[in-house]
Amino acid sequence: MIVLGKPAWTLRLLVACGSLLLSVACHKKATVPVPVAAPAAAVPVRVPTPVPAPAPPPVAATPAPQPAVPTTPSKPSPFPPATAVKPTPVPAKPAPALGAILTADQRRKLDAEYQSDLRQTNDVLNTIRGRALTPSQTDSVNRARAFIRQAAQYHDRDLTTAAELARRARVLTQDLAGAH
Repeated sequence: MIVLGKPAWTLRLLVACGSLLLSVACHKKATVPVPVAAPAAAVPVRVPTPVPAPAPPPVAATPAPQPAVPTTPSKPSPFPPATAVKPTPVPAKPAPALGAILTADQRRKLDAEYQSDLRQTNDVLNTIRGRALTPSQTDSVNRARAFIRQAAQYHDRDLTTAAELARRARVLTQDLAGAH
């Protein structure tokens, strides 16, 4: 009978445990003899292997990220970059609007009406300034002022429209002047 020393016995135990782990990992139902050192004789002991747990469900693999597409082309583009686009220059003199072509006499007459209507409107607005107004009167004052602003914008481009807006402002303020 051979008596094993402590290092040899430990090595045999490690080999036995490793083979036990391999058998469990391979899902085989087998028994592995584990040597036990006894003082008189070595008796092999059979240890039953545990039942392996069910394998987890397969995990769907995430696709690998696609390599980034380079933003700079390998060849120069025949088109200029967007930042190189220059805005169209604004002409110094606006193009004439489509509308009626007025004679010099018609222009003088419309301009005189425009000036007269603006003067009358501003006179009424100055007389009612500071007075308590009803909501509808306040709305009329605001609309008349808006017509005056629009008439001033159109005066150089479209005198017919400017004269009409000034006339509307005058009509609104005449109603206000008659109410007080």
